[in-house]
Amino acid sequence: MACALGFRELANRNRFVEELEEDCYHVDFVGGYFVIYGLPYLNERGELAHGDWVSPVNLSADGVIDPPINNHQAWFRGVRPHDQNGRQLRLGGGAHKISVAESFETDSSFSYKLLDPAGQARDYTSFEEKVRTYLDTITAPALTKFPDATPLRAIKLKAAEQGTPLLFPDTLSSRYHMNDVSRLLTQKRVAIVGLGGTGSYILDFLARTHLAEIALFDDDKVQVHSIFRFPGFIERAIGSLKVDALTQQYGYWHANISPVPARVTETNIERLRVFDFVFLAIDHGPSRIFIADWLSGNGIPFVDCGMGLNRAPVGLNGVVRVTGVDRAAYEATARTVFLPGEEPQGGEYRRQGQIAELNALNAALAVIRFKQHLAIYERLDESPSLIFETSSFEIDRRTVAN
Repeated sequence: MACALGFRELANRNRFVEELEEDCYHVDFVGGYFVIYGLPYLNERGELAHGDWVSPVNLSADGVIDPPINNHQAWFRGVRPHDQNGRQLRLGGGAHKISVAESFETDSSFSYKLLDPAGQARDYTSFEEKVRTYLDTITAPALTKFPDATPLRAIKLKAAEQGTPLLFPDTLSSRYHMNDVSRLLTQKRVAIVGLGGTGSYILDFLARTHLAEIALFDDDKVQVHSIFRFPGFIERAIGSLKVDALTQQYGYWHANISPVPARVTETNIERLRVFDFVFLAIDHGPSRIFIADWLSGNGIPFVDCGMGLNRAPVGLNGVVRVTGVDRAAYEATARTVFLPGEEPQGGEYRRQGQIAELNALNAALAVIRFKQHLAIYERLDESPSLIFETSSFEIDRRTVAN
């Protein structure tokens, strides 16, 4: 039974095994042994090393792993683990080779026992307790000394299997059977022009996708008010270029974010020609019109974002807008409230920086429109632009006459 059972069946019948896999431990069931690959530990010189932990299992007739009664033993491929002071961990056992599979032979065995309240050795109450006890004991010194080390080896392995710059495995799509939809973003190159609050939230959403490239265009530096409008918190970002700070932050998510520390003008707009889609998140009306005109005239789909914040009889009234994605949308909206071409005239927005929720909403609407363009979301509404107002909680749509 043990040898015939595959890992997928084992995980399906044992919830904690499935949890280990979902947490991105690199686990397998090989030749009747439960294996966890790539555990970080310290060798005798205090260096970071990685080894593979192996344990036999007691399987019931229906494939459930029974408690390991009278079986504290496990095996390890790697040198003996040590603590931060160079002392070998007291895991019992000794040099012991077993063949787990072809080209997989262990170096030593362990026999680590827990004690009951009376100080006597006791059995593990479950196989999960055995696994987690060994995991914690072996890896704790390494994780303390090397905070960037991780036992979650499957993150990189599964991410690499995707063949895209996304640095985490897209288990969200697979969990809900949406791989076919999320993969529509592969090979697509996107640019974000303007990295203020809205542009940074657009990046926050896009960095979690399979896009082939995300280019960031902005020549501004991070100031204190910028920090309040960015998603999360970026440490020591003040004074650095926005594109550099955000590239570094979101480079943990996505491997192909390209910072371009420049404002888009007549002299460099040709750089946008290579992109499949462009987000405009700038507050300069003439630049907005110029770029949207050029993009739509060259067949490059776009979404332009806009925001406003004004005093109302009670508190503030916030407005967010999205417009796009093609030439028809541009021609129907250019130099109207749906695609303004004038400079903003002061207003509360200039003095009220702590409005991240409106930036996030604006960005979310823009990304939804982008994904509608790629048929990731269904689109029934053909309006080229919409405006949402917080006071009324209503949406105003630009209609186009037939």
